[in-house]
Amino acid sequence: PDTPTPAYPEAVVLTETLNLRAGPGTVYGIVGQVLAGQRFRITARNEASDWLKICCPAGANRESWISADFAQSNLPPSSLPVAQGPPTPTPTATIDAPTIDEVDLTLPAQGGFDSPSGVNPLTGQPLEAARWGLRPVIVCVNNDIAARPQYGISQADVMYEFLMEGLSLTRFSAVYYGADSEVIGPVRSARLLNYYLGALYDAGLFCSGASDGVRYQLKNNNTLFPYLDLDLDDPESTRYARSVGNDYRTRLRTSSEKLRLWLADWAVERAPSIQGFTFGGSAAGGVSANSIRIPYPSVTASQVAYHYDAGSGRYLRSLGGVVHRDSNSGQQIAVENVIVQYMLHTPVNIVEDAYGNLSLLINPFGAGRSIIFRDGLAYEGTWRNDRSGELPRFFAADGVEIPLKPGRSWISIVPLSYAIAYE
Repeated sequence: PDTPTPAYPEAVVLTETLNLRAGPGTVYGIVGQVLAGQRFRITARNEASDWLKICCPAGANRESWISADFAQSNLPPSSLPVAQGPPTPTPTATIDAPTIDEVDLTLPAQGGFDSPSGVNPLTGQPLEAARWGLRPVIVCVNNDIAARPQYGISQADVMYEFLMEGLSLTRFSAVYYGADSEVIGPVRSARLLNYYLGALYDAGLFCSGASDGVRYQLKNNNTLFPYLDLDLDDPESTRYARSVGNDYRTRLRTSSEKLRLWLADWAVERAPSIQGFTFGGSAAGGVSANSIRIPYPSVTASQVAYHYDAGSGRYLRSLGGVVHRDSNSGQQIAVENVIVQYMLHTPVNIVEDAYGNLSLLINPFGAGRSIIFRDGLAYEGTWRNDRSGELPRFFAADGVEIPLKPGRSWISIVPLSYAIAYE
């Protein structure tokens, strides 16, 4: 039967992902996103009929505006009432950000650590002999709403999550070493943090594109680690990745097999020089933490929550208010360790997007505040590391080291102002 005509004006989203705005125009801030095929009640239009006011998308918690160019209305826009938007935002002062030449991006000296044998330095679990001569690989993975659920992230030994330019959306970096995945992705572009992560893990870095300033740093890193940029090194996506569909946010996928092929082709496959995390039994001094909430922006459904499952001894992950799954298995993401590392987020004068947002300098070397979650307990303390190949160690206030639980870890890098809720 035909779909009944609604008794009110309705808009259907036509594009894959559409930004919700606080007012009728791109000068207004983004307050959320909606997806293709979603339907919303139209309450008004602007005078030019090129923006529609809709009510009330989940996550926005209020009426919002969408561009009429990317939505279809069941009534002519001219028949809708006219509404005025809020006052046009006052332009903010230009950020006096340092240029890339004014920032010290020197990578720490290599630590000269032994190569792994027998135990995986990233998980503390047995490492089969066939992997002793392999190096870790870091893949840049998209976290736009359209990219979820991602492929292969449950097989990563360590997952990183961090804010990008504009501080409204997070991106992932997946570190693979002890296990393989048949599909990994969607692969997306690199950020400055990846420049440091490549050196931190003595890894290969695998991404799709970058801003000019970031790409320069990655391609001129004094050979501390190899970097494959799919846009430059496999533009047809025929050898190291495959393209599925036409959406640039979701189309690129790779696999462990293709990652190893790349390292072999470039003759850069080798055992890493790395000092792993410290693993062991639970330390004294932990407090109850059966639930965790990390306040990444809800306007892009990036907020994170974990619930501790005592039966499996792992934390079960949710993203944007829904269960976070791996598309390969359909299973919820579950990890033994949730790690929060506080770091400075310093704008650097590298333009990352069409809105003029500046790249963020986030340096995972040095020291800072941390929270370790394992076994349903939270351990507040600090992290520190000084050399390339030296993974961070974690310490309580009294200086006693906090070991991780053997298994996989999810690391959330957050600004110094973030308050992490747990109970």
